[in-house]
Amino acid sequence: MKIPLFPPLQKGEEGGLPPFLKGGRGDFEDYKMRYEIKKLEKREVEETVELFKVIVDELHAGSSTIERSHYKRTHSVKNVKEQLNDKDYVYLVGKLGDEIVSFMFAWVSDGVGNIHWLGVKPEYRKKGYAKKLMDKTIKQFTRKSCHEARVFSYPRRKGANKLFKSFGFEEKSFIDEQFFGISIILMEKKLAPTPVKKIAKKIVLTGEAGQGIKLMAHTLGNILAKMGKEVSLNLIYDAAVRGGEITAELVYSDEKINTPFFDKADIGVCLSRSKNKTINAKELIIEETACDMECKGCDIVCPVSVRMPFKKISAEEFYSPVFVNMIALGRLLSIIGIKIEKIDFQTEFRSRFLEENTRAVKYGYTYRD
Repeated sequence: MKIPLFPPLQKGEEGGLPPFLKGGRGDFEDYKMRYEIKKLEKREVEETVELFKVIVDELHAGSSTIERSHYKRTHSVKNVKEQLNDKDYVYLVGKLGDEIVSFMFAWVSDGVGNIHWLGVKPEYRKKGYAKKLMDKTIKQFTRKSCHEARVFSYPRRKGANKLFKSFGFEEKSFIDEQFFGISIILMEKKLAPTPVKKIAKKIVLTGEAGQGIKLMAHTLGNILAKMGKEVSLNLIYDAAVRGGEITAELVYSDEKINTPFFDKADIGVCLSRSKNKTINAKELIIEETACDMECKGCDIVCPVSVRMPFKKISAEEFYSPVFVNMIALGRLLSIIGIKIEKIDFQTEFRSRFLEENTRAVKYGYTYRD
C-alpha cells in the first residue's frame, strides 16, 4: 500500500504548502539551501570571475568586444587573487550550497567605500539576494571606518538604481553619454560625519618628454589649489634634449607645506618605462606597456601597482595618443578622492581642446578597475 507524504488537500488549502511544493525543482533547491554571503576565497575566484564576465556582457551588450574586454581585464583571475588579502578590497560572494549566485567587487580609499561591480545570476534575481549583498557590503564599509559609500550606475538599470536608493544613495551627478558612449550616474551615501583631518599627500608623475606630464601636473595642481589646498610642484628634467624623461613631484596639503621635497610618494603614475628604474611610491599606477602585465620582478619599485592600458584607450576611444595624460589624470583624481562634479573644466583647458580633454579625464575617472 502506498502511503502519501501529505494528506489530500481540499480546494483553497494550497497556501499552506511548503514553498518547494509550489514552484517546482528550482524553488525546492532554494528551500533546501540557505543563501550565504561570505568573503571570496581563492578557490572560488575562477567561478566568480566567470560570473563577472557574464554581467559585463549583459550590461554592455551594445558595446564592441574590445570595449567589453577592457572591463573584463580589470578583474582578471590573477588580479583578484592578488588582491584578496589586501585590506582595502572587499570581495564577497553569495552562495546557495556550492553554487556562487552573486558577487560584490568593492574597495576602500581615503574613507570612501567604492562599489565597482555587483551581479546576480539571472535565474536567481528578484529573490532579495542583491539586497542582502548590499547590506553586507555597507556593514563592511562601516567596519573599515568609511564615512561615505559611492557607486557609478547606469540610468537604464532602473532595478539597480532603485536598490541603491533604498539604501539611502542619492544621485550626485550625471555624466552624459557624449563623453564616452554611455551615460553614468554618480550616487553617494553618507555613512558617518566626514572626519576633520589634515590631509597631506605626495604624488610623483613620470613619463617621456612629449607625453604631457607637465600639463598633467599643472592641471592637477590647479584643481587642488581651487579646492583650497596648499600645493607645491617641482618639475625635474633629465639631460636629454629629445626622448628624455620628465618627473613631476607634487605635494598638496590642508596646511602650509614646510618641505616640498620627499623621498617616497604616496601615489605614483608612470606613463613610460623609467630609465632609472626607481619610482618610489606606496601605490603605483603604470601604463601597461611600460611594465609587463605579469610581474617579472623588475627593479621598478611597485609594491602595490595597478597596470592600466592608457595608450590603448587613447588610441581606440580617442583615435590619438595625445590623451594618455588626461586619461591618467582622471584615474588619479578618482583614486585620491577628488569629486569630479566640482571641477570647472572650462577654466582648466583651452577652449580648443576643452571637449576632448574633459571627455578623456572623465573616461579615466569612471574607468572600472
